[in-house]
Amino acid sequence: MLVGPATSDDAGVYALGASALVATADFITPFCDDPYRFGRVAAANSMSDVFAMGGEVLFALNICCFPENKAPAGVYTSILQGGLDAVRSAGGVLLGGHSVGDPELKYGLAVVGRADPAHLLTNAGAEPGQRLILTKPLGSGAVLNAFRADKLDETGLEPVLASMERLNATAARLALDHGATGCTDITGFGLVGHALEIARASGVELRVRFDALPVYPGFYEMTAAGVSTKGTRANRAAAAADFEDAADLDEQCSALLFDPQTSGGLLICAPSDSSNALVGALQEAGEPAAEIGEVVEGTPRVVAL
Repeated sequence: MLVGPATSDDAGVYALGASALVATADFITPFCDDPYRFGRVAAANSMSDVFAMGGEVLFALNICCFPENKAPAGVYTSILQGGLDAVRSAGGVLLGGHSVGDPELKYGLAVVGRADPAHLLTNAGAEPGQRLILTKPLGSGAVLNAFRADKLDETGLEPVLASMERLNATAARLALDHGATGCTDITGFGLVGHALEIARASGVELRVRFDALPVYPGFYEMTAAGVSTKGTRANRAAAAADFEDAADLDEQCSALLFDPQTSGGLLICAPSDSSNALVGALQEAGEPAAEIGEVVEGTPRVVAL
């Protein structure tokens, strides 16, 4: 075992000769009305954990928790087709999977990938002096809930769906090419929650510049209208002991830091002398990446500036 549960990393890593296997599993509930796109996003979300470790996808297995006789004809087929197409676009193969009856629909993948054990991206890889780079906007949790509550139409949801469908494979490859050593993907625990996993595993302080954070269109409008998530409150409470709001943010702004993401971007710790080049390469590849802060020596915590 090269990487196990002790550091709260995105996936486990197992030595296999001169290479390493990266293994993970994840599944989610529906968030939109298009079963094909739900399948694609669910698969992208599952595979992201392999990319966040610096790996490439080899194969995957479907995890299907489907209600029995409760979906229109073709819905489950469309979900599985979306997942299959996402796996293929990552260069992997789908070997099969398992299904069970479940009152609440859930779908995802168990994924096995391959990585170079000498060049892993891990929570424990952050070093003082590095810059923090985020590859996707924040705020999908509130925007998705606004759509569920009929406070946002499909046009307003589209930027979020398109981003969630995009794989983190290119971002991970470019991070490795530019000397990054620490990384995680931003998902259910929100930006601060996942940043804290890096801070604790690496024994460093992460400083985040709030005004540099990319945000999905509609997030602030929806939070102003009272839209939030249960995860936002839970994430805020879980991080309270190791988070400092030096920016004195109001409630709506601070909610962005704890908003739970689905198929979110990578938070990359890159050397200061290559961070600008990395951001440029990411943007050229179509990733709306931004440098959002830095890694410094100190007690493991996250500070918003």
